[in-house]
Amino acid sequence: MRIILCDDDIPFTQSFAKRLSSAFKDLGIKPEIIVTNTGIDALRQFTQKPTDALFLDIDMPDQDGFSVANELMKMRTKPLIIFLSSLEHLVYQSFAFQPFWFLRKTHLENLPMVLEKMTKVINNTKVHYTATINGSNISIPISEIFYFESEGHYIIAHRNGSKLRYKARISDIERELSRYFFVRCHVGYLVNCRFIQICSRTTLTLTTGQVIPVSRAQAAETQSAFMTYMRSLRP
Repeated sequence: MRIILCDDDIPFTQSFAKRLSSAFKDLGIKPEIIVTNTGIDALRQFTQKPTDALFLDIDMPDQDGFSVANELMKMRTKPLIIFLSSLEHLVYQSFAFQPFWFLRKTHLENLPMVLEKMTKVINNTKVHYTATINGSNISIPISEIFYFESEGHYIIAHRNGSKLRYKARISDIERELSRYFFVRCHVGYLVNCRFIQICSRTTLTLTTGQVIPVSRAQAAETQSAFMTYMRSLRP
């Protein structure tokens, strides 16, 4: 597991890195922890090697935490973002960048709980789904799949910026991926809860802005599945 810590307060980063390492040790994990003190350095480190999570201060000179998060949102893959700040009034503003967590510097006793949940999510994102296309197996990280769409005897897997079309049954995919927070919101759609921004009884609005229909028969189950996913991310 690779973790980047970004904060311009050097004494704090040194002490927090030790605390982070100790909390991971209690979970039986020995991560690679990269300490940076500017947003530019954090982004540079991210482009050099795949990174699982970024602990990110908000109030930094030159390039603040929100600016770094905005850059990461443009990338095909991005780490889980945990904002690490004493500016508690910015918690709601931070939601625009889809962080995994907002960890207050005044409540670092919550760190072990955050790491436990974060590790579970990271382990799930390493799960792959295999699609067979023209006799070849293509392995796709489930963290990259927004949703599956049924089109006759074919399935369209919608990824970040691309689509895969192949023969399959959506009911088979549903059985395979339901435990990874995919929900059948409609007879023709199977959606990854990680990318749901708004869940109503008639539609799902994804983080991409796309709107997916929710059938009347699946409305209650869809809302229940989404709430279960959200509870998995919170204390």
